[in-house]
Amino acid sequence: MHAILIAIDFILVAVLAWFFIQNIRLNRALKEKNLQLEGTIKELKAAQVKLMESGKKGAVAALSAGLLHQISQPITAIHGFVRFMKKEMDINSPFYKPVCVMDEQSFYIKDMLANLMELIRHRTIQKAETSINAVIYKSINLLLDELRIRRIGWDMQLDEQQPVIYGDALHLQQVFMNLIVNAMEALSEVPHGLPRTLLITSKYDMDNKQVVIIFKDNGPGIPHEHQAKIFDPFFSTKPQGSGIGLALCHDLINEHAGNISVQSGREGTIFTLKLPCVRLEKVHQPR
Repeated sequence: MHAILIAIDFILVAVLAWFFIQNIRLNRALKEKNLQLEGTIKELKAAQVKLMESGKKGAVAALSAGLLHQISQPITAIHGFVRFMKKEMDINSPFYKPVCVMDEQSFYIKDMLANLMELIRHRTIQKAETSINAVIYKSINLLLDELRIRRIGWDMQLDEQQPVIYGDALHLQQVFMNLIVNAMEALSEVPHGLPRTLLITSKYDMDNKQVVIIFKDNGPGIPHEHQAKIFDPFFSTKPQGSGIGLALCHDLINEHAGNISVQSGREGTIFTLKLPCVRLEKVHQPR
């Protein structure tokens, strides 16, 4: 009888131990499932937000495009009429200078509206295998005279052996030229007599299979509190800035599955662009 009781106690202990072990395993499994569920919920919420933002952006873009089209027509007419007045007017007339100001401001509004239209519905992207260095050379060549006039010392350090990317050369040229123009405007604030420098670099990031393009200037820099908003539409640190250029750059680089970032301080500003490669073998990129 005593032996039977010992056996029963042993069985009960074994059963309790089994339940205890199973309970631990079940708790672990529940924790893992909860973590997975939390991750899934976060992904679904993020996807929902993206869909909502996409829908809002589409509606806003359509409405904005219509409004801009309606506004641009009278502005274009006003600008044409003012230019005609300026052409026919005697330069000694007391109204000549005010008309010149009207001409200048109407052109500014007309140009800003055109940039806004470009931001909202820019040309359909047409991707092909593209040499980043070739696009950089074209961009800098179009701005050489302006760089010389502003007495900006510029240099390029381009990796001549790097993979090509799959992109739209005209859109990328627009991005590069915009960044160069921004650098020139920043460098114009450097006191007379001090060096003004712009360095453009391209290299291949083998680990991430990306081409990296860097625009670095030694201008006064962008205040830290403004850097997070620098790519927002209509935000500008310049008094006469429309806040469209960098927003357009950000939009176009995103359409190339790349990213653009900014670092700025007392020693200048650095814009870094990263674009995925389409072929990983090295290719020669002529000027």
